[in-house]
Amino acid sequence: MLKSIEIKEKFKEIGFDLIGITKPELKKELVKDFVKRYKEDDLPPFIHNEIDSILNPKKLHPWTQSIIVVGLCYAQKELDNSDGFISRYTRGEDYHIVMKEKIEVALDYLKDIYDNLQYSFYIDNGPVLEKALAQQAGLGWIGKNTLLVNEDYGTYIFLGEIFLNKKLKYDKKSQNKCGDCTDCLDNCPTNSLNKAYYLNYRTCRSNLTQQKGILNEKQERLIANCIWGCDDCQIGCPYNENIPKGLHMEFEPKIKGDIVEILKFNKKNFPKKWLNTALSWRGMRIIQRNALIAINNLGKKEEKYRDVLLTKIKDSSPIIRYYAYKAYINLGFNLNLIRNDIKQEREIDVEKILKRK
Repeated sequence: MLKSIEIKEKFKEIGFDLIGITKPELKKELVKDFVKRYKEDDLPPFIHNEIDSILNPKKLHPWTQSIIVVGLCYAQKELDNSDGFISRYTRGEDYHIVMKEKIEVALDYLKDIYDNLQYSFYIDNGPVLEKALAQQAGLGWIGKNTLLVNEDYGTYIFLGEIFLNKKLKYDKKSQNKCGDCTDCLDNCPTNSLNKAYYLNYRTCRSNLTQQKGILNEKQERLIANCIWGCDDCQIGCPYNENIPKGLHMEFEPKIKGDIVEILKFNKKNFPKKWLNTALSWRGMRIIQRNALIAINNLGKKEEKYRDVLLTKIKDSSPIIRYYAYKAYINLGFNLNLIRNDIKQEREIDVEKILKRK
């Protein structure tokens, strides 16, 4: 259909790198693994409440006749030698905001060319199998690391979905081109990709950095020096070797994983550039918890780390204090400097930490 071509051309002008169109029904072969995991109770708990809509996009909006799937490549040229790691997808502006602004411009265009337009859109925020829809719309294929892979843009892609009540020409489903390559699986540091097309979310480093509260010791070790997320399975993918970088200035890195700097943040001085990123939804505390775990895992014994640990031992959060005590004690810093803090501590069993050392 001519209109489908015109829409794609306009969406390219707006700034989308990838545009595809699909029907509001998922092909069974694209969801069979998902269904299997659901039946085996092997999916995050929140998914169970939305399973019917996830597997049947039209149930979300019965009037839907077409779904336009759009993608933005966030790969950037970067030199980050920080002691803590922050995933590339969160280093720039919040992709939800960037994508939303572009989608709203696209919707203004669609309203101009259609009467009685009904629509809804999602940006990683609803019961939508976005990678399956993207493959069905011809934007790439779901790789062995469970991420969408595109021949031109690799795996560093943000996705959005626009549900419309207008019939457009559907694109052909992308074919899988991973072949016998296992580089992404081999590069997973926690063995969470111990078989192709299956991610064990319980041990995935990225997921662990987002879990609340106190982790067990195995989970702490798995986090390594990650402040937020993990990109190792993407770094290992050969389709990311020669992709274009710096296509969108909004995704240029604005934050770094400087552990000491992160641990000096408080509610009054939490930088605006951090608030405008995709990791800010979890709040400052979980980022600082991960930074404290990273100090312990890295064995950082320099004075600047000792000093910041002494400060965090006095923090109002018992979780932060727990990890500050743990790092300080495990790294062998002078216990005489925290004797008074230990005496006054009422929420944490510091003696237990001392015995574990």
